[in-house]
Order: sequence, then C-alpha cells, then structure tokens
Amino acid sequence: MSALAHDGTAALEARRFGDALEAFTRATAIRPDDSSLSFGAGVAAFMLGQDGLAQTRFERALALSPGYLAAAQWLGDLHYRAGRLPEAIAVYEAARLRSPDGYELQAQLDEWRRELDLQSRFREVRTEHFVALFESVADEPTARRMVERLEAAYARIGATLGVYPSRRITAVLYTREQYSKITGLDTWSAAAYDGRIRVPLSDALTRPEELDRVLSHELVHALVTNIGGRTVPAWISEGLASVLEPAGSAELESRLKPADTPPRLSKLHRNFGGFSARDADIAYALSARAVRRLIEQHGAASLVALLQDLSRGAAFARAFQERLGVQYEEFAAFAERQ
Repeated sequence: MSALAHDGTAALEARRFGDALEAFTRATAIRPDDSSLSFGAGVAAFMLGQDGLAQTRFERALALSPGYLAAAQWLGDLHYRAGRLPEAIAVYEAARLRSPDGYELQAQLDEWRRELDLQSRFREVRTEHFVALFESVADEPTARRMVERLEAAYARIGATLGVYPSRRITAVLYTREQYSKITGLDTWSAAAYDGRIRVPLSDALTRPEELDRVLSHELVHALVTNIGGRTVPAWISEGLASVLEPAGSAELESRLKPADTPPRLSKLHRNFGGFSARDADIAYALSARAVRRLIEQHGAASLVALLQDLSRGAAFARAFQERLGVQYEEFAAFAERQ
C-alpha cells in the first residue's frame, strides 16, 4: 500500500493525474480509513474534471479527519467553482473551527461572504441553457441580450465541435470594480470563466459584435473544461476560444509582428494572468495561430478527441502524438515560426 501511495504522490507532483487517480483508488481500497489517500484521489479527480468523484473523495477525507485543512480548501474551491457559494462557505466555516490552522481561511471566508451578500441582491433571467445574474434593474436589457447571444453561440459552437455543455451555465454581470475584486484579474481582462462566466459592464457590451465575441470566447472555455478537465494547456483553451469567436482569429493573429519574439508554447500551459497587456496580446495571438493550424491539419473532431483523452488522464505529449500523429515538440516549433 505504501508503494501505491508513493506512486500516487509522485504522479500528482508530475501532473500525471490519471496515474495518480488509479494509484490512490487502489490504495483506498486497501486502506479505506486513510484520509490522505482519499484526499489524493480527490485532487487527481478534480484536475481531471471528474467533480462528482472529487467531491466524494474530499468529503470522505473530512469525515475521517474533520480538521484536514487541505481537504476543506479543495472541497470549498470545488463548490465555489460550481456556483455553490453557500456550500463553499459552510465547508470553510467548519474547517475554521476544526483545524488548528483554520485561521488561514479567514481572508477567503470574508471575501466569499461579501460575494454572497452581493449575490443575494442579484436578479436573474433564464433560457434553456443559460442563466444571467445582474444587480441593477437598468442592466436587465443587457442580461437578456447576454442569454440570447449565448444561446446563439451555444448552437454555433456546439455544431462546430460536435459537443455541447452538459449543464446550464451561469453568466454574471458585474461593475468593473466588483469584477476586479472578485476575479483579481488584470485590467485588460474583458471577461473570465471559473465555473461561471463573469463579465464586467462596459460601453463595449452595447456593441453587438463585442458582446458576441466576449460571450463566445468564455463559452468555449466552459466547453473545454467540461470536455477536458483542468489539465488542458492554456494555449489550447485560449486559442480555441479565439478561433471560434464569430469573426475568427485573423485580426488577433495579425498582431504578431516579425520583430516579436513569441514565447514557446510549452511556456503557455498555465493561464496568462500576470502578463502585461502586450505580452498577453502575443500569447493570445500565438495560441490562436497554433490552434487554427491544428484544426486546419487535423480537424476540430481530433482536437476534441485530444481533450477527451486528457480528461481520462492521458499525458499531454503522448496523447498529442497518438491522437494527431505528430510529436508535440515538432508541432510547437512549426506553430512558433512566423
């Protein structure tokens, strides 16, 4: 059993989440009373996008060890990303009392309570596949346009990829100040997806083409997470979101200048937060060009299949080669060339 636990931990550290889940699952079958094994399985399942299993494993770890702070943090984050803010707060409040280090959760608890108070004042409009939340009556027309345009994007993007979101998606309209406080994102950020589509109100949203662009982009992020879990490289998610915007990615790709030194794709596996506006422009443009070339050469269905491989725990470079018939390093070098 100790060998399985060691293998699971090593696989987590190497981001081989499929191997980690298998090792921890086998280990928990041998020692079901070991909270650390349940926690390890939960982390692996969470990263693979298997949220139901992850929740079960985190809850089991907490049932065995009520003061298990890391399990509470991961379970709270899972609830938060799913839009279950009261449940996330309840998990943190319990851990705050039960764990010796529970005081570490206080700052996040305070932020979530403020967000819940704000959310309690929101109104909503619904369609078959979306719900939009908004605070001011004056914002209702924008909220209604949002869900209408999201439904149009749902049909267009779903038909292109051959897949559709498995559950209703929530989009939230914020003031710019609310958006910045809740997401912590840079000022150049036009919207975000973290389980919900979060959009700051701006004059740009009054332009139909900009509203369609922003919503389509974030809807693709929701689809990518739904299909591939949380191990999908950022350049694939951002590139696909850009390519599938209504106007495509030609204008974005044109921002790559011959004088630019684009980063390696391997450096764009994590999100682009913290980039300067110019570095972000280059990263988005390179990502879009790489994904467009992937689709031109292999088709959108192959890219979707690659995402599905990742959700099952396949290692990215190996899955890339097996699914697309080319080594990742070779493709990256091709995509990075001007």
